Amino acid sequence: MADRSIAIAGSSGLIGTAVSEALTARGDAVVRLVRYDSPSGTGKSIRWDPEGPERPDLTGFDAVIDFCGAPIAGQRWTGAVKQELRDSRLAPTLALADAVAAARVPVFLNASAVGFYGDAGEGVCIDSGVDATPNGDGFLAELCLDWEEATAAASDAGTRVAKLRFGHVLSASGGLLPPMRRLHRFALGGRIGSGHQYLPWIAIDDAARAVLHVLDGNLSGPINVTGPDPVRQAAFSDALARFVGRPAPWVVPRTVVRLAAGEIADEGLLASQRAVPKALRDDGFHFAYPRLDAALAAAFDAPYGRA
Repeated sequence: MADRSIAIAGSSGLIGTAVSEALTARGDAVVRLVRYDSPSGTGKSIRWDPEGPERPDLTGFDAVIDFCGAPIAGQRWTGAVKQELRDSRLAPTLALADAVAAARVPVFLNASAVGFYGDAGEGVCIDSGVDATPNGDGFLAELCLDWEEATAAASDAGTRVAKLRFGHVLSASGGLLPPMRRLHRFALGGRIGSGHQYLPWIAIDDAARAVLHVLDGNLSGPINVTGPDPVRQAAFSDALARFVGRPAPWVVPRTVVRLAAGEIADEGLLASQRAVPKALRDDGFHFAYPRLDAALAAAFDAPYGRA
């Protein structure tokens, strides 16, 4: 299903870039929704103010995809940072949902995250069906819930709305992997806390393909965009160490992680989310990189064991 007109907000981010390139490669017309104070970049674009009173005119688009949101990791969660994390997600989503409803756009895909589940421990985080896992506790879980609920105007207008709960996207261009790889190269990698917490991951190519799969199909509601084999943090660190060819001997106690990172430690570094892509698998999606070793090799475009 190509040759369609797709508007994308947050197109310059890690996932937005990959999805934009995949759509363009197959013949879809991608139009970037960019803020007034952002560089124009290349390709067609519509300028807008997510927090302003005017909504972008989305008439004629076949779908709208929203990847907006300030980075969650890399900074302590002060009150100001928390507010920015909320504002950078909720304001654009509310505005786009209103605009989608007004223009009767048939499909609206909105980013979310597996942080929705909070710290789920050993439990499996399921996105769909009677066994779907409920919302967890904490700031990040509440943020994801509000983020998803901000799409209500679109779904109320009859638009097919999909809420894409991303795990850690593995790419050499950004996200979790580059800083972890640097640590491992200097033999500073290792277990964080107990290391038993589950870390949901997905290869960047599979993440982009999953978005296109949802766009082209009939899925709606929450969708875990994660690989089929979530691993514990210690296993992830060991796999990356083998790939880089350096040991990962360190153990960072929970108390040290909390002291260094603050609140994000419990909800990010130490939280366990054994998220599985039930909706995608039930819908016939095929993962090109179902195992971590292959995803790591693909991320760095190198044979396994040679990073």
